[in-house]
Amino acid sequence: MSALKIFDWNKKIKTKLRNIKNGDIFCFELSGHKYGVGRIMTQNSLGHVAEIFDKVLSSPVVDSLTFERLGDPIILDSYSLFDLKAEGDWRIVAHQVDYQPSNEEGVRFVYGVADNVRLVDIFDNETALIEQGGKYPLYSPMGDEEVKELFGI
Repeated sequence: MSALKIFDWNKKIKTKLRNIKNGDIFCFELSGHKYGVGRIMTQNSLGHVAEIFDKVLSSPVVDSLTFERLGDPIILDSYSLFDLKAEGDWRIVAHQVDYQPSNEEGVRFVYGVADNVRLVDIFDNETALIEQGGKYPLYSPMGDEEVKELFGI
């Protein structure tokens, strides 16, 4: 596990889209002064692929990554959440130095219709969907409410 560079919640209220990096750890405000936590895995053409962790924090401080991933990675509408601040309160609170997403990540997102359905991995590599019937998440960015609803938090 590589070292974490910690940022104060109140110091980085907004983060410009161009400054969001792989390995950034973020917190997002939940009701009742609780915070969800996640990590930016990669950037893609729609935003950023992120993993949400299984812990709910009582303060937006992350000093170690002793969390487990909750479900599959998702695509965040990072412009609306971190830069524009159009919905929710999402902030970068740490950066995991030397973080590299795994090339073995098996998550694929799906888009398209009829006989032109495509699968996209977390690195934005596309392939044709060969075998129908698999359940893939949509290749679509999520905002504050969609993330909270998907993970039941």
